[in-house]
Formats: sequence, C-alpha cells, structure tokens
Amino acid sequence: MCSRFDLKQTPQDLMSRFGLTVPPPWPNRPEVRPTDFTLVVGPGGQGRLARFGLEVEWDKRPLINARAETLAQRPAFRRLLGRRVLVPASGWWEWRDGPHGKTRMRLEPADAGLFAFAGLMDGDHFAVVTCASAPSIAHVHDRMPVVLPPEAEAAWVDPLVPFEQVIPALSPHAGEVTALVEADPAKPKGRSAQGDLFG
Repeated sequence: MCSRFDLKQTPQDLMSRFGLTVPPPWPNRPEVRPTDFTLVVGPGGQGRLARFGLEVEWDKRPLINARAETLAQRPAFRRLLGRRVLVPASGWWEWRDGPHGKTRMRLEPADAGLFAFAGLMDGDHFAVVTCASAPSIAHVHDRMPVVLPPEAEAAWVDPLVPFEQVIPALSPHAGEVTALVEADPAKPKGRSAQGDLFG
C-alpha cells in the first residue's frame, strides 16, 4: 500500500497557515516516505522536523499509521495520546487496483490547499492517525489519514485537552476529496514500513 504524502508549500505559507512565528525547519524534499524527516507542528505553534514512523520493539520496520478507532486500546498509541501534533501536508498517495495493474492516485481535499493530518509523537518520531475513507474516495481505498478540520487543530495539539474531547475530530473528511491519476505506473517494491498510511 502507499505510504507517502507531500508538502509542496513554502515556509512562508506554513507560517501563515499555522501561525508560526519563526520560519520552520524544512525537509529535504517535498515527497515524504517512511523514515524521512518532515515538518510537524506542536503546542504553541512550534515547528520541528520529525521522522515518519514510530520505532517498535516487535518489528524493525517503523509503524507509520495509527487507527483512530483503537488509539485508546493499543499500548503503542495509548501512551502517546497526550503527545499530539499536526502533520502539514498538501496531498497523499494511494494505489488503486485496476484491470491493467495498479495505478498511483494522488488524493487531496478539494477545499484545502494546505492542511494537517492528526499525528502522534514519540520522541523524534511520529505516526499519522487514520480513519475510514470519505465517501468520495472509498473506491480508491477504505482508509484515509485523518485530515483535521482547521477549527480542531488547536485542541488536537493542546496536551491539556483530554483525548476524549478531540475524538470527534478523528473522522472522515467532511468535504470533497479529489483523486487524480499520477503518471508514474510503477509500484514501490517491497514494504518499507509496518502497515500503510491508511491501515
């Protein structure tokens, strides 16, 4: 499955969108894959680079996804519920099965050029929270990353806000999500991470 997203906007765009007062550190490339460093935003509008994927004892591969429905039950995520971050993005990818093999699809909310996934931090590593897909992209995949409503972002990163109060934000994107076919026909070989972005 696909495990990639991108961040194509400029640092100035990020500062304006997320209220950052200091230019954020910037990843080396716009497309983010497991183990890559990318920007996350924490409490107080603090931007930092973090590695995509949590380190776990039972697998050498990073754990890149966290199912919203079981966050409070799984020990790997339950201890991180007070360490919530925003993961800025401009789109993500999924692979769709078709009669001629797999097609790479780029997905993005139609109403947001720059948005934030819900993320959980563990040291310098993070995972993206996932939920059921929005109806408009259910034909591509049955899971999607949680795209936080802008009005829910401040509460999501506030460690003083109990997790129970932010659960309603962990739902499929309410607006339209567009899916565009990418020109690259080749599927990445092997699995670079435990699970997938939408699992």
